[in-house]
Amino acid sequence: MKTAVIGVGNMGTRYACLLQDGTIEGMELGAVTRIRERQRELLAPSLANGLPVYESADALFDAFEKGEIHLDAVIIATPHRTHCPIALRAFANGLHVLTDKPAGICSRQARQMEEAARESGCVYGIIFNQRTLPQFQFLHDILHSGKYGALKRMEWVVTDWYRPNSYYASGSWRATWNGEGGGVLLNQCPHNLDLLQWICGMPEKVRAFCNEGRYHPITVEDDVTMFLEWENGAHGTFITSTGEAPGINRLEIVLEDAMLVYENGEVRIGELVPELGCPEEEYRRTAKNPFAKIRGTWKTYTFEKPDDPYRIILQGFADEIAGKGKCIVPGSEGRKSLMISNAAYWSSWKDCRVSLPEFDTRNEQLYEYDFEMLLKEKMKEEEQNTCAAGSASAS
Repeated sequence: MKTAVIGVGNMGTRYACLLQDGTIEGMELGAVTRIRERQRELLAPSLANGLPVYESADALFDAFEKGEIHLDAVIIATPHRTHCPIALRAFANGLHVLTDKPAGICSRQARQMEEAARESGCVYGIIFNQRTLPQFQFLHDILHSGKYGALKRMEWVVTDWYRPNSYYASGSWRATWNGEGGGVLLNQCPHNLDLLQWICGMPEKVRAFCNEGRYHPITVEDDVTMFLEWENGAHGTFITSTGEAPGINRLEIVLEDAMLVYENGEVRIGELVPELGCPEEEYRRTAKNPFAKIRGTWKTYTFEKPDDPYRIILQGFADEIAGKGKCIVPGSEGRKSLMISNAAYWSSWKDCRVSLPEFDTRNEQLYEYDFEMLLKEKMKEEEQNTCAAGSASAS
């Protein structure tokens, strides 16, 4: 299957090289767009063999629509805001789509991509490669098995995203509402938010505090504390920052009969029943010692380094197109993490708790519209401030 990689920067080059090297069974590199000079050496074998290179996604699609090039699928690795229009045009042309995360910057964009994929009958996948890591698959399987009961509490502190000012100065699009569409939630944390809902389920309510430019001279958030509530009464926190050092990445999940802790690539499980002799709820009702200290029976689980997660994602995409398997992460999953980040922004801007909508079209469209109006205000304010700053420096 001839596959074009649209956007050959850092990640796009990685995907293109996997195809070029014949690593993905059933797929070959058919074209690229926006290739940077420093990436040309890595793709020299394909370029020497006449690999078509286009200046833009539009130029690529124009050539395809004119019959000048044959393609079966595209992989999108362009800036977040462009994912949706590129995917929609690909689906309109009957092309399968695999897009980098996040699906877009608004849940409405992700919805449009899902609907276009359904109407076209094409395969649609998203590159949430961390779902292939064995430690997260292990946590997912435990929670969904019900082995230790329902979720009671979770806490994820992800502060190992430290960035100096030079990182944000490396590109004018970085850390802007108009460029990236957000800060740490939209750039660094889509994987974490995807894993959070994949493992623990979609929360029902969000209350967030998104601090914009707390540690860096940027207009978007670089520090976030988010409070989450689930339908069954479980609650949790999600804390992230690009301004804390040394950072940590620690996930705690408390279930009815166990505590799970992920840190440094390992999972520790503290079981209750071996010590208590019965489920915790029963022990709580019947225990005679009013000061009992429950220590838990702890086990540590380590995991072997997995195969290249990106290779696994691309191979799953190819297999579904060929009718031999399924995408690791179907495109319909892309909207869920965006709903959480969109709700977090909305909550912070409006200083209120947000009820995440059920998967009901009318309610979601109302939610999406309100959020996008607030985001457009942020973009307009940022643009005006940038123009004012430019005029001041010129004078």
